[in-house]
Amino acid sequence: NSTFTVKSDTEEFLQNYFISDKYFLNAMTYSLDKITELKFGKKNVLIHNTKKTIKDSFFYVISLLKKPLFTINNKGISSIDVMLAIIIFIIGVYIGLFYKKYINRISSKAVNLTDSTKVLISNIGYYLIIVISFFITLKILGLDLSSLTLIAGALSVGIGFGLQSIISNFICGLILMFEKSIKIGDFIEISQELIGTVLSINMRATIIKTNDNIEIIIPNQTLFQNNVINWTLSDEIRRLRIPFGVAYGSDVEKVKSVVLAELFSSDLEFIRKDNEKKPNIIMTAMDNSSVNFDLVVWVSGYKTKFPINTKSEFLILIYNALYKHHIEIPFPQMDIHLKDFKDVLKIKNLHFVKNTNSV
Repeated sequence: NSTFTVKSDTEEFLQNYFISDKYFLNAMTYSLDKITELKFGKKNVLIHNTKKTIKDSFFYVISLLKKPLFTINNKGISSIDVMLAIIIFIIGVYIGLFYKKYINRISSKAVNLTDSTKVLISNIGYYLIIVISFFITLKILGLDLSSLTLIAGALSVGIGFGLQSIISNFICGLILMFEKSIKIGDFIEISQELIGTVLSINMRATIIKTNDNIEIIIPNQTLFQNNVINWTLSDEIRRLRIPFGVAYGSDVEKVKSVVLAELFSSDLEFIRKDNEKKPNIIMTAMDNSSVNFDLVVWVSGYKTKFPINTKSEFLILIYNALYKHHIEIPFPQMDIHLKDFKDVLKIKNLHFVKNTNSV
């Protein structure tokens, strides 16, 4: 090793002092190579030269990576700084994902925590880790808090080109999670077409699943700005109105007593013992063809989340009760009264005679 070191030093000396005399420099270098081969053999020289070439190439690549690409705050930012910043940010993202999985795993064993609280804890911690990773990345790149005005300016330009909606949805999502007006598992209604159970509240959008097993992605800003009916905000009790009608001439009291008796003797699930929420039948209108009633009944639990099926069960019970007790269920009908019936016959006879003459 010392011999190879002396050889390298000698070559460096010759290159520094005889750089103008290329012939002499090449001759001396060739002589040193031959002397080294005679002393140690071609194999050892080849191995040494290979190691030296690899080492020189490595340090050359390092020198290129350390070369500044651009300057921020009078500090040169090299390729190594950029790669290190990217690696740290990616590690931060993975740590955040690991944190979310860990929180979800340990919170699943906690009975006192609601689903929305679990999501809130996991999401806030995840976003906090991402923010910390982002600031560490800025520090590596030579940016400090005083330089955030530059980033704010860049973000303002980005917001003007479309990031405004993304940031708005992100802020609205945080408000929804903290406010808890809409939680995981709530049954909400945005419109007649958008009704379902909240599956998750994410950074940009909220996912709900309808009773038809269709998952709908709704931007958080839509939930924040529009009217939303939350059927299970404080509890899962809901009052249903099931309309039905009977024919004119039916005994109103008999209709009420028959339907209520059949209702209480059935095995349908509804609130029975609460005096303030007892089932009731209310007469709502005297229509053209029927006398209309509403069966008012309170339901809870999963019955609240399936209103169509629940109404169907009560309508079937009402139909069977009316049919069983021979109470007529009307259908639309119309009576036509002719006041001047003789004039109509004269017109028909005149038309008939005219057609006969023509024949």
